[in-house]
Amino acid sequence: MKIIYLSLFVIAILISLNQETVSNVSSKLSDTTEYCLVSGEKIDGEGVKYSYLNTEVKFCCESCEKSFKKNPAKYLSASGLRCSVCDEDDAKKEISEVTKGVKYYFCGKGCKAKFSEDPQAQLKKYQK
Repeated sequence: MKIIYLSLFVIAILISLNQETVSNVSSKLSDTTEYCLVSGEKIDGEGVKYSYLNTEVKFCCESCEKSFKKNPAKYLSASGLRCSVCDEDDAKKEISEVTKGVKYYFCGKGCKAKFSEDPQAQLKKYQK
C-alpha cells in the first residue's frame, strides 16, 4: 500500500513540475520579447537581422549570426529545410554547399549541381 501512495505522490510532483514548465514556456511564447535563435538570449534593441532564403532571422549578436550561417539546419526545423534551388521544404541536411560563408541545402544532387554552376543566379530570386 505504501508503494501505491509513494507512486501517487511522485506522479503528483511530476505533474506539478510539468505544469510549471508549460506555464513558463507559454508565458515566454506569449511575451513580445524576442529571443536569439542561436543563444536563446533576449535580443536587446534591433539585434542583428539576417535574411536566409527570404526568412528573416534575428540574433543577439554578430557571433550568433556567424554560427547560424555555418549550420542553419541546426537552428531551423528539419522538416522545413528549404531547397535553395526548387524553393520547397524538402531539402536534406546531408546535401549542402557553402557559398560566401553561408551553408545552403538541397533536395537532391540535381539541385545541388544546378546551384554549383551559378550560386548567385540561384540566390537572386531570394533577394528583395
